[in-house]
Amino acid sequence: MKKVHISAMGKQIDMDNIRLANEDTIAIGNMKVNARGDELGFSGQVVKTRNQVMDEYYRLNTPSAREPLDTLDEDDWGTPTTKEISTPMASESSKSDAKPLIQSPKKSN
Repeated sequence: MKKVHISAMGKQIDMDNIRLANEDTIAIGNMKVNARGDELGFSGQVVKTRNQVMDEYYRLNTPSAREPLDTLDEDDWGTPTTKEISTPMASESSKSDAKPLIQSPKKSN
């Protein structure tokens, strides 16, 4: 599918043709790559192709699971039981019967 844009003057611009025509042009900036994404060396020669760069990236940054989910038991998921859950109403009623932790200073005569 072509990406054809129409300019303000009404001209049609084919962005894919422009990208293909400028693949070997050195990109502006300090990354030392061309417009295709290849890493460039000292005199603009290709050191690593875009595919080599992407393969290296995915080889180093692919997340891997420590343990497959097939081997986990249902007990390993740690489902909560009713004993572990406390209701806020029960804790509030016990607070009213409790003595204050800080006592007011006693006056001496």
